[in-house]
Amino acid sequence: MLALVMGAGVIGCQSPYANLPDYHPSTQPIASSGLQEPKPFAPADAVVVVPQGWEADKLKQEDNYSHQVWKSPSGNTCYGIIHFGMPLPLPASLVLPKYLDAMKESEGEANVVGQPQKDDALPGIRLTVECGDYRMRTNFICKGFGGWSVYVGTLRNKPEQPAEIELAERAREKTKIGLPAADAKSAANVTGTEPLVSK
Repeated sequence: MLALVMGAGVIGCQSPYANLPDYHPSTQPIASSGLQEPKPFAPADAVVVVPQGWEADKLKQEDNYSHQVWKSPSGNTCYGIIHFGMPLPLPASLVLPKYLDAMKESEGEANVVGQPQKDDALPGIRLTVECGDYRMRTNFICKGFGGWSVYVGTLRNKPEQPAEIELAERAREKTKIGLPAADAKSAANVTGTEPLVSK
């Protein structure tokens, strides 16, 4: 989807996401109940926090692009992470329009729902997107030469499961992008009671 995104096409473009309202986070700590321990996940260059009992789909991976999804027991909710490389360090506001264009080409639509918000702590943009069968509550992050979409996905034609969404949102908020060197070296051989990637 994202062999995208980047290139001369984004340079010098005026982005509709350049002047967004700021996101104001809760001051309450994020609970860890129902979540596995944080684990380095090298394909996405991130530390992921998978909900307990959620099953990993097969990793989708191409040059400079990876996408991993973990599905809830109901199958109606997922926690996912997309990682892609960029030839230049670019802000999320500039990359997001091209990302949405690629999503629309892949899924048939990519409609932003509600008001996106800027979150300098990510650093990036928080937004909800409806694309094909899914609604994705997304933290869209660009840092250095990498981009990430860490999201909670729900099926649009199925009843939403509030408890699953809340759990996946906590997993999303605890996800850390970028691996320290030691974690990156060991991440390919992660072991545990629940696999990060389906076999």
